[in-house]
Amino acid sequence: MGRLGLAFKSFFTVLKSKDIAKRISGLLSGAPSEGIQILSLLQREGRLIDFLKEDISAYSDYQIGAAVRTVHEGCRRALDGILTVEPIRKEPEGSTVTIEKGVDPSVVRLSGYVIGDPPFTGILKHHGWRACRLNLPDLPKGQDPSVIAPAEVEVIKPAQEG
Repeated sequence: MGRLGLAFKSFFTVLKSKDIAKRISGLLSGAPSEGIQILSLLQREGRLIDFLKEDISAYSDYQIGAAVRTVHEGCRRALDGILTVEPIRKEPEGSTVTIEKGVDPSVVRLSGYVIGDPPFTGILKHHGWRACRLNLPDLPKGQDPSVIAPAEVEVIKPAQEG
């Protein structure tokens, strides 16, 4: 489809869909993607970015394990609130599967002895994930969409005079 055809199709799609209009508006304004908003939620609930940016080499495996439990619980809670996922392949990992001709390479990644044309038979190493639903909350009016986590300052009581 050429640019003119895409422009017409986009025009009518924006008229029909409030959600798509909102997304395109964000793209045109240069606002950060939904990915930034997801990172913000993962940071707020699980302190994911704090954990990933921390140099953990000085900590024991026990300390890291305790921190990971907290990060995992918070991030899982955040994702469960906004995202529904399903496995791409329904078979258990470790199963023998056959990949037929025409499978989208973004859906199934082949590795190992990939020679010739499909069908290929192999062992399912990971079932993959597909997003079924993403329900991000609206950003508060006026919030800078590039802020993943605001700086936090605890105001202390000043010393009393006299």
